[in-house]
Amino acid sequence: MMTRIPPLSTLSLLLALVPLSGAMAQNSIGPLPANPPPAAARAPITVPATPDLTLPPTPGVPDQGDIPTAPVSELPPSRFPGAATGPEPARMPAERSTLLYPPGAEILPSGTDAVLADIVARLKAHPAERLELRAYASSQTARPTEARRIALLRARALRDRLVQLGLDPLRLLVFAEAVSIAAAGTAAPATAPDRVDLVIRP
Repeated sequence: MMTRIPPLSTLSLLLALVPLSGAMAQNSIGPLPANPPPAAARAPITVPATPDLTLPPTPGVPDQGDIPTAPVSELPPSRFPGAATGPEPARMPAERSTLLYPPGAEILPSGTDAVLADIVARLKAHPAERLELRAYASSQTARPTEARRIALLRARALRDRLVQLGLDPLRLLVFAEAVSIAAAGTAAPATAPDRVDLVIRP
């Protein structure tokens, strides 16, 4: 079956209606919206005020009238070596002197002041010298604690006597030691187990 071709006039009429239908379809769309309102105006930025750069006044000097003044103190005179406090002794003692003690005795032996007199006179005439007190005590046990205690008591008693005679205690050096009887050997004065050696040091 063959399709029938419309006449030319009908075809022309259809072509003329196509643009018209498009324009009508376009005109059917609603009106375009009006221009949007302008954005709200921003709040102005606050400019801070200029800071005050002036310095406050300097405070005055506080009243110190109620503060008591500190007492004036003087430093004590130098105790060592100091100046000579006595004349040169007529008899210069030896650099080392020895005091012998009975075993177990703590008090000063007789004749101690006669030995100390020359030593004290020399130390007073020579302030730069010092005196060592080396005390020894005999020990018969393996633990010489008691002997060392006795030696220390001997040295302390001798030190107190020298201070009474006018010597500065800062110039006295004290040592205490226990001596075994087996190591003592013969009881010579220089090696006797119960003694105190007085040694003068420059």
